[in-house]
Amino acid sequence: MSDAVGTLPPSRAALDLSGFKRLNAATLSSLSISPDTVPKVHKSLATLPVRLKTRSVSSSSEPIFHYFFVKPHDPQYTPIINAHPNINGRSLFLSSIPFDATVHHLRALFTAIGGGRIEAVIFSDEPLPPRPYTSDETQAIKSKKRKRNAAGTAQSAAETAPWPPLWNRKLHPPDTTAVAVFVDQTACDLAMKAVNANSTDNPKTDYFWGDGIGKGNLIPELGESRYTDHYERMYPDPEWLQKFVDDSLEAYDKRLKSEEEERRRKANEPDEDGFITVVRSSRPRPPPTAEEIAERLKKEEKKAKKGYHPDFYRFQQRELKKEQAKKLLSQFEDAKRQVRERKDHNKSKTT
Repeated sequence: MSDAVGTLPPSRAALDLSGFKRLNAATLSSLSISPDTVPKVHKSLATLPVRLKTRSVSSSSEPIFHYFFVKPHDPQYTPIINAHPNINGRSLFLSSIPFDATVHHLRALFTAIGGGRIEAVIFSDEPLPPRPYTSDETQAIKSKKRKRNAAGTAQSAAETAPWPPLWNRKLHPPDTTAVAVFVDQTACDLAMKAVNANSTDNPKTDYFWGDGIGKGNLIPELGESRYTDHYERMYPDPEWLQKFVDDSLEAYDKRLKSEEEERRRKANEPDEDGFITVVRSSRPRPPPTAEEIAERLKKEEKKAKKGYHPDFYRFQQRELKKEQAKKLLSQFEDAKRQVRERKDHNKSKTT
């Protein structure tokens, strides 16, 4: 089992992050767009400026804003309606999502501007959650399900435990959008009203993106610590890695044993209708001997020849006779040539 660990890279001290570019204050100021130059409404979407934190810019510089584009969401023609069938009138569509946005960021944002409470956020780059079942559907599913062994389920879950991700948090691509689902329609209307009140003509400059997140919602930091953590995840501790492999193999063996016990139980116990499930014997077959292999090959060859009849039709028989005649004529000509050559050879000797 020691070969599973592999060769470890150099120590973490060799990790050099000095090549990452850091923008200075002048460059960041040139990238900032003042809210008074941005329209309040863009293509029927309300503009919401949010101030960003910048470590390299002094306090005397101009604030830097990120701009959301918000409108009431109509899920009638989108697949989101399958995940949340009752979100009509209580959801907002958000465009221009920051790359580090999370549910906690958006909840803190709408709380800060005076909006309602968010129930869930659906990002466009993440898979949709399954549609929740109604009470009738849940009861029907429960009636069809068979009883399962709790220990076997736990073993299967332990065996299929995914490998830890290489990044401590997910970042969004530039074109990501989101749908914020509020607890009710009143909270959604209050949030849209707060967006219009804090638009480009009245930006909220005392709130910074990421402030107000609850203490229990710990979000990993970005920057150098993110890449340092990524490096550690790429090359985990050998003892932890060995334990992960051993636990996975042990869970796999337990699952095979439980499946074998379940198969034997079904072979000895009748079901609700009184029938006994016929299962294949678990006794392994011995490997075939050389005589058995030769006999099987002979049978296959005989079977292949049996279905082939080259002289079944008359024209096939005529063609076969012609081929035989050509072959005899060719042999006769070869014999004549050999006799002639031998005679010539004998004449040359006598002379």
